[in-house]
Amino acid sequence: MTRRSLVAACRRARRGSVAVESALAIVFVLTPLCFGAADLGLTFATQARLDQAMEAAILFAWGNPTSASPSAIQTVAQSAYGTAAPSLAMTTPVLACYCLTIANGQETQTASACGGTCASGQMATYLALSLSASLTLPMPLPALPSPITLTSAGMVRIQ
Repeated sequence: MTRRSLVAACRRARRGSVAVESALAIVFVLTPLCFGAADLGLTFATQARLDQAMEAAILFAWGNPTSASPSAIQTVAQSAYGTAAPSLAMTTPVLACYCLTIANGQETQTASACGGTCASGQMATYLALSLSASLTLPMPLPALPSPITLTSAGMVRIQ
């Protein structure tokens, strides 16, 4: 068989074309979709862990208003979040105080110094928390930044 007849025979042959097309579809379509799904799942799982840690910290602060120090809140949040990567970061809890007044059936809040007194006699103290985690995606898309910073914020009235 000559070289020319061998090339002509290869051009006419159709066996194996389905296997080649399937391999191309898997490589260029299905593989990126699977990597994207894995990144999305990891992002959702990390956000769920953040929300769970925020819920635990808020409930602890609400249930223990006098003993809820920032370090105790951090310990509770870290325990609920777990030790798996990415690591948890918490901003320092912020206290905000308001004087509550009721006029014409509506409650209004006026910012006040914590520990002060109110003319109405009702002081409300709120604790604001913010948790974050910096997630590096294993297969980031070119359009998405990596790492992605995920956050969870909450506020609870403690008094």
